[in-house]
Amino acid sequence: MTKKMKQPLRITDEHQALRELRLSKNLNLEQASIPLGIKSKGLGHIENGRVKLTKEKIEKIVMSLGFNYHDFLRTKKKIKDDKKNRVNRVTVKKVLTNADRRSYQKIITKEVKALKALRILRKISQDEASSLCGYSRPTIGHIENGRIAVDHKRIDHIVKSFGFRIEDFEKYCKAEVTRDVIIENCKRKILDLSDEKLSLIKGIIDSMG
Repeated sequence: MTKKMKQPLRITDEHQALRELRLSKNLNLEQASIPLGIKSKGLGHIENGRVKLTKEKIEKIVMSLGFNYHDFLRTKKKIKDDKKNRVNRVTVKKVLTNADRRSYQKIITKEVKALKALRILRKISQDEASSLCGYSRPTIGHIENGRIAVDHKRIDHIVKSFGFRIEDFEKYCKAEVTRDVIIENCKRKILDLSDEKLSLIKGIIDSMG
C-alpha cells in the first residue's frame, strides 16, 4: 500500500483573504466550519493552502461568513497591496546576525513559548513555518529554543504569518500552561497507563466526540 503524500503548503492571496474574512468576524475555525458542514480541520487545510480553491468554493465560504464575493475581492486586493508595501517580506530568507545572537544562551520567555504554541496549534512544522514567515529554518529553531531575541515587530510578523491575531498571541502569553505543554504532559502520562486505564481514557475521549 503506497503512503499518501502530504499536500504541500501553498498559501495564496485567496487563502489569506478567506482567513482574514473569518478573523474579521472573530470566529475560530470550529465556529466557522459549522455552517459549511465540514470539520474545523478541513477549514484549516483550506486556509493553510492545502486545498485548491475554485470560485464556487470561495463563494460558498464567504457567504457562510456573511460576506459576498466583492468583499472577498476587496480583501484579496488589500492583501496584495500590503505585500507590495513590504519590501522582501517573504521572498528573502532572513538569517541570524551577530546582533541577534545571545552567545547561544537559552532564554525561553513566555513570548517564545506562545509562538511555539501557536505554530503547533496551526499544525505546521518548523520547515513550513520557515516558508510562511520568510525566515530560514535554523532561525525558527533558534527563536523557539530561546537563542535569538524576538522584538515586537518580529512577533507581530510571525503571529500574522501563522494566521493568528496578536490577541491570540497575548492570550497564550498570559496562560500559565500552554496547550502544547498540556498535550505533551498528557501523552507522557498515557504512555505509563495500564491497558485497563487506557481503555477507560479512550472511552471518555470517544464520548466527547
